[in-house]
Amino acid sequence: MKTSALFLLLSLLALASCSPTSDDPQPQAEGFVRFKVDGVQKEFKVTNTPMGFTFDANGPVYVATSVVLGPDSDGTKNFLNMALRNETLFQSGVEYQMQNPINYKGVPMVRILLTYANESGQIFNATRFQQAIPGIKVTDDARWKFTKITDNWVEGTFEGVLLGPFSPTSGRGNTELKITEGQFSMALLKSLP
Repeated sequence: MKTSALFLLLSLLALASCSPTSDDPQPQAEGFVRFKVDGVQKEFKVTNTPMGFTFDANGPVYVATSVVLGPDSDGTKNFLNMALRNETLFQSGVEYQMQNPINYKGVPMVRILLTYANESGQIFNATRFQQAIPGIKVTDDARWKFTKITDNWVEGTFEGVLLGPFSPTSGRGNTELKITEGQFSMALLKSLP
């Protein structure tokens, strides 16, 4: 009886030690990007477009990028393009802010670039430092935080104030579009030295 109980206890301990812990990276079935555009919920599935981590030695800067196509997107409408530049490799738990500049070859540049095209193909973006320019609204802003970074998966949050829409004849419009409650969870492809 004692031998059977001991065997059962050891078997349960062995099984428990083999089960995944919360620290182990878990395979993800499908990635997503969720966010609200002026309060309207959007969700894009991410299947074949991972986020990429690269290093630009010319900067030198690390770059995180992702282009996510929404339902029925043909690449000219219903997409979100996200890019983050940083002097050091990205870390989870750090909030990156667009208006906190990085130096690229000695030139101050915005840290985050966000571009969103709606279902009609109108393009809005956040690409500039906030400043006063007569006749032009420049309230661009964005924040980005990684909540999880593993060897092959990345998760995080983002938000932004984008301006547009773009016109081939008059350039960027002065209409603000607010992206709030942004979340992403997707595969990660690293191409780092």
